[in-house]
Amino acid sequence: MIIKNKKQTKSDLRSVVNLKKISCSPRKLRLITDLIRTEKVEDSILKLNFIKKKGSILIKKILLSAMANWKNKNFEKDIYNYNFYIEKILVNKGTQFKKIRPAPKGRGVKIRKRYSNIYITIIGKIKKLINYGT
Repeated sequence: MIIKNKKQTKSDLRSVVNLKKISCSPRKLRLITDLIRTEKVEDSILKLNFIKKKGSILIKKILLSAMANWKNKNFEKDIYNYNFYIEKILVNKGTQFKKIRPAPKGRGVKIRKRYSNIYITIIGKIKKLINYGT
């Protein structure tokens, strides 16, 4: 019986996380995601630590979840031999919770609580070892 070695494809090195119905508006989350787009995951987590917004905590948790997914998917590979980059990050509009608040003179004012969906894809690239000669 011949067993062929499985070639490493790009889909093996990717990890995808979808989080839906986040209680933060898409506009507020896009401000944060624009800062970390196409960067290393380590650098983006460091940036998110210093941003004082609710969305930064949520996005940091999602990035850590994506790293854990990659580790579980590629358990035979050493995580320290790879650099991780954010390949794609999308913030889309989710559902809206609408209710009416009473206002003066018998009127009603609409209150819209906006939710959002986040899609993050990270990719692991093999670190290039630099040989300075011996």
